[in-house]
Amino acid sequence: MGRNKRRENKAVTEPVERVEPPVQEPVASGANRLPYYLVFALGFLLYANTVPFDYALDDKLYITANEFTKKGFDGIGEIWTNDLMTGFFGTKKKLVEGGRYRPLALTTHAIEYQMFGKNPQLSHFINIVLYGLCGVILLLVLKRIFGWNEERWWWSLPFVATALYLAHPLHTEVVANIKSRDEIMSFLFVLLSFNAVLKYLEHRKMQELVLSGIWFFLSLTSKESAVTFLGVIPLTLIFFPKGNLKDSSMALSSIAAFTIAYLAIRLTVFGDQGASLDVAPELMNKPYLQAQGSERLASIFLTMGLYLKLLVWPHPLTHDYYPFHPFKTFEELQVGMRPYADWSDPMTLISVIAYAAILGYGLWTLVRKIKGSKGSLIGYSLLLYFGTFILFSNLIFDIGAFMNERFLFIPSLGYALIVAYLLTEVISSKFGEKLAMSLVVLILVGFSGKTVVRNYAWENDFALASSDIETSDGSAKVRMTMGSELLDQAKDATSPQEKTRLLKEAEQYELSSLKIYPAYFPPLDILGNIYYESENYEYSIHYFEQAVKKKPNDDRILGNLEAVAIKANEVGLYEAAIKGYKTAARFRKGEGRSRIYASVGEVYGKGMNDMVNSKKFLNKAIKHNPQNASAYQKIGIVFAMTGSADSALYSFNKSLELEPENARVMLNLGILYSQMGDAETGNRYMQEAVRLDPSLAPSK
Repeated sequence: MGRNKRRENKAVTEPVERVEPPVQEPVASGANRLPYYLVFALGFLLYANTVPFDYALDDKLYITANEFTKKGFDGIGEIWTNDLMTGFFGTKKKLVEGGRYRPLALTTHAIEYQMFGKNPQLSHFINIVLYGLCGVILLLVLKRIFGWNEERWWWSLPFVATALYLAHPLHTEVVANIKSRDEIMSFLFVLLSFNAVLKYLEHRKMQELVLSGIWFFLSLTSKESAVTFLGVIPLTLIFFPKGNLKDSSMALSSIAAFTIAYLAIRLTVFGDQGASLDVAPELMNKPYLQAQGSERLASIFLTMGLYLKLLVWPHPLTHDYYPFHPFKTFEELQVGMRPYADWSDPMTLISVIAYAAILGYGLWTLVRKIKGSKGSLIGYSLLLYFGTFILFSNLIFDIGAFMNERFLFIPSLGYALIVAYLLTEVISSKFGEKLAMSLVVLILVGFSGKTVVRNYAWENDFALASSDIETSDGSAKVRMTMGSELLDQAKDATSPQEKTRLLKEAEQYELSSLKIYPAYFPPLDILGNIYYESENYEYSIHYFEQAVKKKPNDDRILGNLEAVAIKANEVGLYEAAIKGYKTAARFRKGEGRSRIYASVGEVYGKGMNDMVNSKKFLNKAIKHNPQNASAYQKIGIVFAMTGSADSALYSFNKSLELEPENARVMLNLGILYSQMGDAETGNRYMQEAVRLDPSLAPSK
């Protein structure tokens, strides 16, 4: 009796030789809907604990600091006519090859912002719902491809594979991170497109043909990586045919047409730069920038091997692989070890062999199928994995990162299919269903537990950084983030002791980040702020100077440098103040440079009693902006103090000409005239000064 059950199950879970698909709709009524309710519930419940979470990581790029998103409905037009990052940077940044065009996902954030403002809880909820829907549509697609026994759907390849896929902990970076909605939407729409193709092959209804193209277009505008399904869908129809060649070709025609439409729109947006955007020579966006010889290829294959390891054993997980993790630890980097892999590492060679086997076996089964043999689910799943993963491998082009767990969001489906097949068919047949079912439960419980626990790392930026700092030991980015979060906490500290402790910790993280990557800009900026909060203005000026040299056109950094110079001057650190001012002046023009030179002249004269340099820089200020009334006033004071009364008189009058209502200049003129023996004119100016500003009246 047990053998009959296994034979029946095998017949319905491997219909690889059937050309005609089942004619019934996968979702009917009554009990047939239960599996779909269950997979939706599984996807939702796995991430329900993320609903109260805040924004984290790159959410600011898409939402909180994206000017297009923050415009709400008014920003949608700009979203659809610009690169993804333009709304954040304010200009078209050439950060990755080919640019990023994902307007649909960003549009959902703009709509949310218009209707609800900053509401991360709602955004997390939407992500969870969309993920649950991915499970539902995935189950629909897998059932159309493989079928199942209606009485034993719970022990079918489609249901088990969908459950394993939804529970995989690698998906936490996608579902728990709001900005990764583009991944979820892209997968959801490409599954809807796939489902429409299969429905067309079942019923030959033109509406399904049109829908398949529309869904595919929406998938591409959510994230470009959906383009891999231009290969996945035909591959599926070869391994598991659902019609003749003519019907299959017709089914794919709509997808091809809408893909061309998408490419035309993308070309219009990017112009002739769309495929050749320059990548900024920055290690964080071009991870193999410092690789020598064969290090790049060795590192890529080692990384690809680590992806396989995470599929099978998803621990430990981290959001951060920048710029060298997981190749070297912090200690190894400090003793001068190269930050890349090489071919002496046996894991690199093992990875090459593994991928050669994956691709080789997959292609072998494909050729056999084309020649008339039975379709191999394992071969198909391996090609599904490889085909959807290859874009993220760095083999074809640099993607701007060593690795990220979210890159396995779709490729992990291939892994889920293989495991489900081995459990429901191979192990079940050879060792019995009881053992196979126990293994399914064990994997699901383990994956689910890991997922729920891992979710908490995504609660906010501090939780994420503090959770991953140990795993990403060799990462400059996570150390920088940790220091930044501690700086924010220090600003809100309620006691001086607590503030000092937090600032010290933040300092150590930023310094260690720079040890890993000395040219990294954010730690320089953050250290400038840390030392400012610590009232160590000399160090603050030093790091802001380094930051300004890296981003000379950044008004915020220049403003910070000037602000620290002002503070340094106030506490008597005149040399440091002058140093900071001079650096800022190098990168300012016109009125900005004039203003800074006037401040330098004031520090020399008022603070250091160096009238020669004071006049020198005040004259520079006037040269760069002849309308700088403050510079004329200050140089007038210097002339008066050095006995050049006529020059002082000219300077004060010039300042007053530019600012006729300046009470202090009038007071200076009154004092000067009195000193020159013209008491009547002097009194008149002083009286007018007091009238304009009563606080200038002499105390009684």
